[in-house]
Formats: sequence, C-alpha cells, structure tokens
Amino acid sequence: MGQLPPFPGDLLADDSCDPVAIELAGLAEQAQAVTAAAARFDSRLAAAYVWGAAELAARCVDRDARRRREWGARGMLAELAATLHVAEGTLARRLTRITMLAALPRLHAAHTAGLVSSAHVDGVLDVFHGVTDPDVLARADAALADRAARLTAPQLRAAARRWRARHVPTTAEQTARAVADRFVDVTPADADLCWLTALLPAAAAMGIANRLDDLAATLTGPDEPRTRPQLRADVLCDLLLTTDAGEGAQAADTERTERAGVPDGAGASTAQARDGEQDQRVRARDGVGACADGSPTGVPSWVRAIAPQVVLTVPVLTLLGHSDEPAELDGFGPIDLETARTLCANAPTFTRVLTHPETGTVLSVGRDRYTVPADLRRAVAIRDRTCRFPGCRRRAASCDVDHSTAWADGGTTGLDNLATLCRKHHRLKHETGWRVVHEGGGTLRWHSPTGRRYRTRPATALWPPPPARADDDERRPVRASGASSGAPSTTSPSGYPAVPPF
Repeated sequence: MGQLPPFPGDLLADDSCDPVAIELAGLAEQAQAVTAAAARFDSRLAAAYVWGAAELAARCVDRDARRRREWGARGMLAELAATLHVAEGTLARRLTRITMLAALPRLHAAHTAGLVSSAHVDGVLDVFHGVTDPDVLARADAALADRAARLTAPQLRAAARRWRARHVPTTAEQTARAVADRFVDVTPADADLCWLTALLPAAAAMGIANRLDDLAATLTGPDEPRTRPQLRADVLCDLLLTTDAGEGAQAADTERTERAGVPDGAGASTAQARDGEQDQRVRARDGVGACADGSPTGVPSWVRAIAPQVVLTVPVLTLLGHSDEPAELDGFGPIDLETARTLCANAPTFTRVLTHPETGTVLSVGRDRYTVPADLRRAVAIRDRTCRFPGCRRRAASCDVDHSTAWADGGTTGLDNLATLCRKHHRLKHETGWRVVHEGGGTLRWHSPTGRRYRTRPATALWPPPPARADDDERRPVRASGASSGAPSTTSPSGYPAVPPF
C-alpha cells in the first residue's frame, strides 16, 4: 500500500466547524435535556403519589384513620406501578430516593437543571443512606454538588464515601443496622443463567472473593480451557453444591484451630483454601464443576448433587421426543431437557408434573366446600407460577390461593375462580376495591378502583393440551393388537405413557 496523503488540516477553519465537535455538543445538550425532563417527571411522580394516596385514603370506609392512610398509600402505589409497568418495590425505592434528595437542595437543583445524572444522584444517596442529621447533609451537599458535574458517577460515589468517612464516621449502631440488610437473591438472566446476588459485610465479601481467586488459581494451567471468571464460578458451585472437599477442609481447619486455641471459624478462609487445593485439582480433573461442554452428557457434574424441592413442569410429548416444548423450572423458566432429566432423577422431593389431560387432577369442587384441596391448589400454583396481580413476580409457592369471586358472593372453588395472590396483594384486593374477572384459559382481567383495566396471563396452559403435530401419528407408540387380551400395556389409548418416563 502507498503512503496516506497528508491530513488536510487547512479544510477546518476553526473548532466550531468541526463536524465531530458539533455532534458531541449536540449529544451533550440532548443528554442534559433528557436528564432535566426525568428530574421533572420524578417531581411530578412524587407529588402525584402524595396527592393520590390522600385521595384514596379519603375514599376508604375503614373507621381507623391510620389504616385509611395505610391503604391509601398502598393503593396509590399499586395504581402507579400498574399504570407505569414498574414493579412496586422499584417504584417504592424510587419515591424514597426522591424524598431523600430534597435534603440535598444544591444537588437536587443541579439534577433538575440536567447537569447531574440520575446515576450521580443515586451514588450520593446510597452513600448517605441512613444519615438524617440536617447539618451533616447540608455540609455534604455543599462539598459535593459543585464537583458532581465534573466527575463520573463512580468517581462521585468514591468522593462521597471519602467525605463521609472523614466527617461522619460510622457508629457501631449504624454498622449493625447496615449488616441487618444483608441478603442473597436470585434473578433469572437468559440462556439458562441466573444472577446470584449477595449483599454481605465487606470483610466477608472480600474473604469469599479472595478464596475463590485462590482456588481458581490452583486450577489454571496450559491444558485448562476455562477462563479465570469461569473457574471462579465453577469453584463457587463446587463449594456450595457438593460436600466432599468442603467437609474435608472444614474438619481439618476445625482440628487445627482447636489445637491453636483459636475460636471456630477464625482463619477459615485461608485454611480451607490451602487444604482444598488438592481436592479441587482432583475434582476439576474428574469433571466436577466443568462447564456443559466439559461433561459427557452436556450437564455439569455438580447438577447431580442438587436435591431441590421445586416444581418442574415437563411436557410429556417432549419427554417422548414428539415435541420441542422446553421444560419449565419453577422460579426461573425454560431449561434444557437434559438438565430436567437429571434433576428429575436426583431429586427425591420433586413435584413432577405432566401437562396433559390424563393426570386426574381435580380441577373443581364446585360449591361443595370452601377449602381448596391440595391437588387443586397445586394445579393453580403450576398454572400461575407467580402472584397474578399486575406486575408482581412473587413465587406462587409463597402466595395465597384467592377466590376471585368471593365464596360468600357465590364464587366456586374451581380452577376458573382461583388465582395465586401474595399476601400484600390479596389484602389490597379486599381492602381497596380491586376486582378481578376470569376470562377463560387462566387469563385474568383486573379492574382498579380508578377504573383502569389490566390483563395478566397464566404462565402455564393446563387445559386444553397443545395440539399434536402432523407427524405425531407416525411417531406415537402403537398398541399391539393383543393388548385387549389382558396383556399389560405401557401406553394409554391417546399415546401417553401409563408411567412417567423418568
């Protein structure tokens, strides 16, 4: 290739004519306008919540003023969440932050002007969560507001943490309150993956991270195809889902600490990491903790160590190879059939469900009784999978089974009049005037007290079964001609197996 011609710098008269600079300036101006509009919306949202909560409280017939305010607030939060298609918890946290921001007027003004993004504001509010002293907040506002526009959101968060550490040392009581918020949560991602999120004391979190790094480092080598992040993830699965290495390391560590006169658990991270190195090498060599590609069956070995107590819905035609419909793991969603088979084989307390019309499940007991029988309750939970209130994702296993049309008003105890509702939304339905109508097939139409309508659809269609494919007749097992002579048959007339094939 020939050399490039010299850059024609003389074509640019000055910076104001540079098309890239003009585009960047336009983007910055638009970003500022978007931020300012979002800030104005937040202000309107908070005002609407306060006004609406008072209005709905005034409509409550409860004689107790405190309960009227409580149900007015809950009702308005539910109305806003359903209207904006936002989870109630997310909306509640957003309203709390808007209220907290009022205590930082300079930062609030910069945000309203579009000079400081929501990410900047969230970082500062996170750092000063739990601080209520107006003087402290005023000094922090003065120290951080001017710098906010010049820093990125992570930089501003770090600056806020340093300022608080110097001027407002955390007390033992505040630390105890913060530690009380610790939790572990699971959120479905995609492609058969989940986010495992843990909010832990800093020392514990760093100790866990260092131990995972140490164990992952012992597995690296020229013949190891997994990356360091993959190794850390696999080591975590091994430590939590299998017991061989963990129990051996824990026993050795306990014996060592007892001899040294150290309380149980002290130095466990370092000792277990050291004692577990050899076990982890052996486990890695044997395929334990390997990714799906490293296992002969395509399923990680640690899956066989799981003894879950969950609901797994497996379409029977899929198990027979007549359909591509995936299995459904309660609380997550679709999973591959090989993993489903492994879980079914290893889980002694599994509720295994075949979604076909010959299960014999009781779908209605009419007006004979109010109490929902166990098999009907299970069918409702399998159909709904989560709370059926608009936007709610609480698992059906922890929900109530509600008569949509009340028993006292003539409602039946049947699948077409039952739905799972978490306790909060169950009470909200009865206290604030939400109404629900079954439209058939498990679809619910909700009517809010303000007249708005929302539809929620079931996670699983229990009836009727999905239509068979055109080639099912050719692939379906055929009963032998002598089957009627008393010989045992492994299939029913419809082709479904008499015994589940797992």
